Amino acid sequence: MTCGSFSQPAMRAYQCQGRCFYPVAEHLNPTKHAIVQALLHSVSPAKVSRSCCVPTMLDSISILYVDDNGVLTYRYAYKDMVVVECGCR
Repeated sequence: MTCGSFSQPAMRAYQCQGRCFYPVAEHLNPTKHAIVQALLHSVSPAKVSRSCCVPTMLDSISILYVDDNGVLTYRYAYKDMVVVECGCR
């Protein structure tokens, strides 16, 4: 599996999962460091770890929950909680 995102049906916050192979695809928006690291890993996997599949763009999420006092509460825009895009870093 190459780098990408998936979600559990209940929350839909997503997470990044997969591997970054050399050559790293442009749609994964790799840094120069990730490209060099992926190249070195392909030459010597025992010495150099693989580039990581990580969130590169996050969005906010709103939640509805019952607080400690039993009051139904709506919280708008918890920032940087939903993975929008994954890439190799």
